[in-house]
Amino acid sequence: MAYKLDKIDRRILFELDKNCRIADTVLAKKVRRSKESVRYRIKKLVDDEVILGFTTWIDPTKLGYQTAKIYLTLANKPEQRKRFIEKVKKDKRLFWLGLAEGAWNAGLTYFVQSNQEFFDLKNELFSEFKDLILDSKTGSLVSVHVHDKTFLYETQTEWLTMFKHPEQVELDPLSKQILKVLFKNGRENIASIAHDLNTSVDKVRLRMRRMEQKEIIPKYTIALNYQKLGYEFYKTFLYFHNLSDNDLEDLMAHTRDNHHTVHLVKQISPWDIELETMCSSYEEYNEIIGEITQQFSGSIQKVETAIMGEDYVFPSKKPVVFSEG
Repeated sequence: MAYKLDKIDRRILFELDKNCRIADTVLAKKVRRSKESVRYRIKKLVDDEVILGFTTWIDPTKLGYQTAKIYLTLANKPEQRKRFIEKVKKDKRLFWLGLAEGAWNAGLTYFVQSNQEFFDLKNELFSEFKDLILDSKTGSLVSVHVHDKTFLYETQTEWLTMFKHPEQVELDPLSKQILKVLFKNGRENIASIAHDLNTSVDKVRLRMRRMEQKEIIPKYTIALNYQKLGYEFYKTFLYFHNLSDNDLEDLMAHTRDNHHTVHLVKQISPWDIELETMCSSYEEYNEIIGEITQQFSGSIQKVETAIMGEDYVFPSKKPVVFSEG
């Protein structure tokens, strides 16, 4: 049975997902409850494992890294799959790991510093697990468009775009230390960060502001237990005959207005667009995709689906951006 949320809980989750550093007083005003009531509800959502943690999204393309994606079809060999998952989770270059059933079984996004690094990484992985990997597809991210979780609280929203404008921003040691703390707890108090790092509040605040302005930190958010809330996470791979600028603009508008959209991913790969949606049933998902295929019937060539079972961001908990040199 799905965990029951009332309207206040849903709004709290929506606002925390949008910015988990929102002040309790501001959040209390939005939901028209006392600050103490809001704090109690957040604690309960954490205790009941609806909120699995507070974290900070990091954009390594602002720090000189490039993306590389691999999607794999794996043989039904449970012990080898377990060993494979354990190995890739330890790699600090792995940004995202998704495990699914459908069009593929494992999706991996790495941040590397060169094509040669990705070539070597891929060859090593494929050599070690040659008896497990049946098929593979590779690609490179162009951009990720993030949608507010309007399936929790229906409202109008705009896209937050990540990975679109790579840069080479240098972080000083203190900035990296601050980023480390915020990655583990996106709600950590600035005064506590300053105390733990033996520095001043002003220095912490200044560096956080700079990383936000440079979009090294695009978002402070929560890890939400979707399955506990009764939602299923779907990835859709859209192949277009010819993805025109007008089609892309219309698709962005259509999916932005759909409350079940989570992300829209543009990438260089065999498919053109990855669409991520959060639905309460497969029937609901089919209805959403049916609307898209009908609206773009003259442009879409093929649609593939994967139902996400597990989803990890920086599973090693030691992102490559924290490395020295």
